Amino acid sequence: MKKIPVNILTGFLGSGKTTLLKQLLAENQGRKKIAVLMNEIGEISIDAKLLSGYSVQMFELNDGCICCTVNENFVEVMNEIAETYSPDIIVIETTGVANPMSIIYSLLNPNLVLDAVITVIDAQNFLRLINETDVAEEQLHAADVVLITKSDIADALDLDAVLDYVKTYNPKAHVFIKGAVALDLIFGTYYYRLPEPHFEDFHHRHHHHITDDGIETFCFTAPMPFELTALQAALETLPAHLWRLKGVIQLSDQPGHFILNYAYGRYTIEDYDDKEQSCGKLIFIGKSILKDKDALLSMLRSAMANMVENTVEQKSPAARRD
Repeated sequence: MKKIPVNILTGFLGSGKTTLLKQLLAENQGRKKIAVLMNEIGEISIDAKLLSGYSVQMFELNDGCICCTVNENFVEVMNEIAETYSPDIIVIETTGVANPMSIIYSLLNPNLVLDAVITVIDAQNFLRLINETDVAEEQLHAADVVLITKSDIADALDLDAVLDYVKTYNPKAHVFIKGAVALDLIFGTYYYRLPEPHFEDFHHRHHHHITDDGIETFCFTAPMPFELTALQAALETLPAHLWRLKGVIQLSDQPGHFILNYAYGRYTIEDYDDKEQSCGKLIFIGKSILKDKDALLSMLRSAMANMVENTVEQKSPAARRD
């Protein structure tokens, strides 16, 4: 029986993993049977929602970062994918704070073979992030393929510095710039892998990396819609140590739901058709952000439509008499 190739798609928060995966699925157009196992660090499944509408079999693990809590659930899901769905290729999209090495050692199914670790690097933010957290560098170390994103918005000197760093730190990796590479050079290529260190030694060193790096997360339920202008103003003033904010929201002047995707000062708000969603849900991820939780939530609550209306009324007594 031919073994099923597994691609581990990793990269730090906001680097563009899900965008790359959407591109793969769009280009695939049903030619290959693809299964995706997606892991998210928080209680809310957001990135999987962005893949709705594509012809793909989705599996999710949202009980923590799988590189820290690699457990029977992961092994069981991989067995289910291989034996029940039997795809042509499996893509594991890790959470943005995962070290992929322990995932490699947990691919125990004899019907599976590791194809490649694909690490997505944000050219605009990578050099700053490696000074703030070890895991961004560890994701680079594990890579067979490095795909550099956001080269169109990064400073040319920063892009050159990132390329130099990647080639110095991981000379064995195949390096591509997004937008100038065909996806069949990245997925399903069977890149040769060098022998890795013993798993027990590695796991002992790395299974507490989220705590050691000071990576913190919390969730927020938004019972009211946001006023768009006020929300945009709030997003533009978020602190630098809040790396990621993402979730499903409602807007006061538009029907339906939207996906908010924020990373390092840039954000998008995309249409999202979810008839089952009754209120907004957001997840915050960053460096030592719990101490600022109340302030961050207050900032977002002030952008809710009812709060904006109350503020306008308080500033306009004449409007209240009407």
